[in-house]
Amino acid sequence: MYYSTVSSNYRVITRTNANRYLSKNTRIPDHVYGIATEAFQGKTMIHTVNFPNSLHRIGARAFLGCDSLKEIALPDHIAQIGPGAFSKCASLQQANIPGSLTDLPQGLFQENRKLHTVHFHPDCQIPTIRKNTFGDCKSLTSLVLPDSITNIEDRAFYRCRSLDSVYFPEGLKRIGGQAFYSCNFTSLELPASLEVLEDSAFFKCTQLKYVRLPENVHYIGKWVFHGCNRLETVEIRHDPEYVGPWIVNKSCTIRCYKGSKMDAYCDEYELKREYIGAESVVNE
Repeated sequence: MYYSTVSSNYRVITRTNANRYLSKNTRIPDHVYGIATEAFQGKTMIHTVNFPNSLHRIGARAFLGCDSLKEIALPDHIAQIGPGAFSKCASLQQANIPGSLTDLPQGLFQENRKLHTVHFHPDCQIPTIRKNTFGDCKSLTSLVLPDSITNIEDRAFYRCRSLDSVYFPEGLKRIGGQAFYSCNFTSLELPASLEVLEDSAFFKCTQLKYVRLPENVHYIGKWVFHGCNRLETVEIRHDPEYVGPWIVNKSCTIRCYKGSKMDAYCDEYELKREYIGAESVVNE
């Protein structure tokens, strides 16, 4: 439960008592255990925040709209953060994620358009990047996801237009719908563990040129690579259980085995293909 009520002994900072701690360089005292929902929302005078190691929880939207906040370093023992806690912070450029967190909430950094650097602690055990966690972070260029990640939810990196490099850990199983909508990849290194690509997962990644899907991918949603106007080749060397409509534009070539499910798919959608032979590739 995220703090949203007035606390006793000021161990929790709320909207009611937040002004006593407010300054350009805000320092949260060592006795504070939690920061409540919307406690510092819209406080544009805040440039920096010094969090104590005693802090365990930050409520939903606690720092939403703190437009002068430039950097956050979360304390080592924090256990819980509410949705949108640092969203719409127009000046936020850098964030460090500690190893103590086991969940990144929805919309945590959404619409932080100057955010360019995010570091995950090596001991991070977060299993999921949730919806809109980094949505519209237009300055984010690269990211190393922790090895604990198994699921990337819908729109997690929606319209991160500068994002051209992501380390996808072995163990990742699912990439959600529109998760990387309109990102800046030229190629993808997807892990062998990947099983599911939901609808429009990489829709309108207009710099993308080549993709090879791992053979564990059994579900390919509709329009996964549609709108990727520069995409030349998608290589699929196996028969997925489900392939949705129009996974690529008609200008793209599918590389597959003759007689495979993907061969029949190319017939159905009148897509170009290249056959993978024992020693050569045959164009059709």
